[in-house]
Amino acid sequence: MADLLVTGDGARRTIAIDELRARALVRLDVDYVTRRKRERHEVQGVHLYDVLRDGPLPLDPKHKMSGLTVVVVAVSADGFRVVLSLAEIDPEFGHCAALLATRYNGELLTRPTLVMPGDLRASRYVRDVARLCLLRVEADERQADRVLPRAHG
Repeated sequence: MADLLVTGDGARRTIAIDELRARALVRLDVDYVTRRKRERHEVQGVHLYDVLRDGPLPLDPKHKMSGLTVVVVAVSADGFRVVLSLAEIDPEFGHCAALLATRYNGELLTRPTLVMPGDLRASRYVRDVARLCLLRVEADERQADRVLPRAHG
């Protein structure tokens, strides 16, 4: 069986697929469009945020609301990657119901699939998730000046 690796800024742990399966109490029907057709699937899994909050999360106690600067990179066994913000999956902010599915249409999966139930397309679904990487995004003044317009006063 394949384990799920959680890495990143201050994080390094392994989650056994059996542990995910034991926590997989959420059942959803998801609808999405692929390039070819509209599809509907039944999935069962655990909310991604619930898995990540078991920690450690790369929070910076020196900065207010530092969780708003954390990104999650879901990486499949074949290298496909999708980036989410921690805030978008946090129930107190975006409350996106991102799910690590351990069953798809009743079949047990060897590795979880990241399911984004609110997405109309399946492009951010990640099959065979092998790793979740948590990174804190920090910008220095030079980077911020390129992105944010300066206030004129």
